Amino acid sequence: MTFDERLEFLFKSTESLHASTQELHATVLEHTKQLEIDAENIRRLANIAAAHEERIAGLESGGE
Repeated sequence: MTFDERLEFLFKSTESLHASTQELHATVLEHTKQLEIDAENIRRLANIAAAHEERIAGLESGGE
């Protein structure tokens, strides 16, 4: 393999690695956004559950 062939191989490998890294970065960003949405939904459900528990405790103690 000549020096020029090696250089061309390294260049193509670097381009391929760059493309793969960009795809991986895009995937990670998508998953991060979905994770943030899921976390917010879980917080909302936790708030709803806490409100229901307070309501049930109030009903069981005779109040509203």
